[in-house]
Amino acid sequence: MSSTPKLPLENGGQPAAPLLPEHIHPALWRAHQLGSDTSARIPSGFVELDQQLPGGGWPTRNLIELLLKHQGIGELRFLMPVLRRLSLEERKLVMVAPPHLPLTPVFEQYGVNLKQLTLIQTSKPQDRLWAVEQLLRSDAFGALLVWLPEDKQLVSPATLRRLQYQSNRSAGLSFVFRPLHAQHQPSPASLRLCLTAQSPHRLRVHLIKRRGPVMEQPLSIALPTPHSALPGLMLEHELNATIGPRSQEVYGALDRREIHTHTPGKPQQTLF
Repeated sequence: MSSTPKLPLENGGQPAAPLLPEHIHPALWRAHQLGSDTSARIPSGFVELDQQLPGGGWPTRNLIELLLKHQGIGELRFLMPVLRRLSLEERKLVMVAPPHLPLTPVFEQYGVNLKQLTLIQTSKPQDRLWAVEQLLRSDAFGALLVWLPEDKQLVSPATLRRLQYQSNRSAGLSFVFRPLHAQHQPSPASLRLCLTAQSPHRLRVHLIKRRGPVMEQPLSIALPTPHSALPGLMLEHELNATIGPRSQEVYGALDRREIHTHTPGKPQQTLF
């Protein structure tokens, strides 16, 4: 004859309150809540985004996928707040196989310490993946930015699982850039964001995967400018005098607007 299980009793004879999922294990959460775990979080620099990220910031020890409709829509400006923060903490910033050569003066305009910036280029996609694995194993960076090959055979689910496993051993941030259509492919990354251009200075950011409830509506994120990236370092009129005449050049060096040239057969230049 079966009996109904009873809740354990507290000292006063009353049933003990059920344990919360996060008290059982940090990787557990209720479906309507944002998840949390023991890995450190680093603020993104955008309050509205941090409110939607489990733990309130970019997760370390995890892959973070940034899925792009086009390269140069503002993805580097989107990461400038955290890159600046980490570089000023004297933590290494490593870029692996960016599609275009980054302009170091632009990073300086956003307050990034160039001494902490390292660029790695490889001639073969296989070498790129090998370099990424070695970097993840080394745990010698504050932020790793990787442009993965688009070859499906090279970037297979098994490859992504291996990179996710290696990222678990790293205390830095691991960002991987992939094309937007990769959102339809399975990924072990704990956090996936789709980025599309909303205007020259705004990104539409849609969290399609996170440890928590599905995010129905994308965020509209105002991208930083050199003015907003360097608060308190100089007076506004001094900053305007310094970069004002070159402001459009600075923005264009990081972004490419989603506007195509009207000249048939002549592709628009893309700069970072």
